Amino acid sequence: MILFKSCSWFRESLSSLLKVKRGVYAGVKSEIKEAFLGKTMQEILSNRDMVLLKTDAVVVKLRMKDSKNKLSKANGFRLIYLAYKDIEEVVFMEVYPKRGPLQKIDLSDKEFEELLALVEAEAKANSMVPYDF
Repeated sequence: MILFKSCSWFRESLSSLLKVKRGVYAGVKSEIKEAFLGKTMQEILSNRDMVLLKTDAVVVKLRMKDSKNKLSKANGFRLIYLAYKDIEEVVFMEVYPKRGPLQKIDLSDKEFEELLALVEAEAKANSMVPYDF
C-alpha cells in the first residue's frame, strides 16, 4: 500500500487555495484524489513530466485538470511530488493553479531549491504528515 505524505510547504499552499473566496479552488483536493487513488507505484513513477531524477527518487510536476472551473490539464493545477523508487511512498511538495487569483506560471529555480531543501530537512526530522484522501 502506497503511503502518501505532505511537507509543510504543500500544506500551506493547499490551505491558501482552499481559503480563496467563492471556492474558486475548492476542487483541488478531489483532483489530487482522482490523480492518485487506485494507481500503482509504477504508474506514479512513470509520469512524463519529470522535473528531477535522483538516485532513489523522482520529482514530478503533474498537470491536473480543474473540473470545477472547467479547465483542462494545461490550465488547471500543478502538483509537485517526490516518489521514491525503492519504497512505496509519495511526498506532496507543492500545489498551485495556472489560472485565477493565486495563479503561478512556474516555480523559480530558487523556490525549487528551497522546496527540495525543506523536504530533505523534514524527512530527516521525520516531520512529514500523512496525507489522507
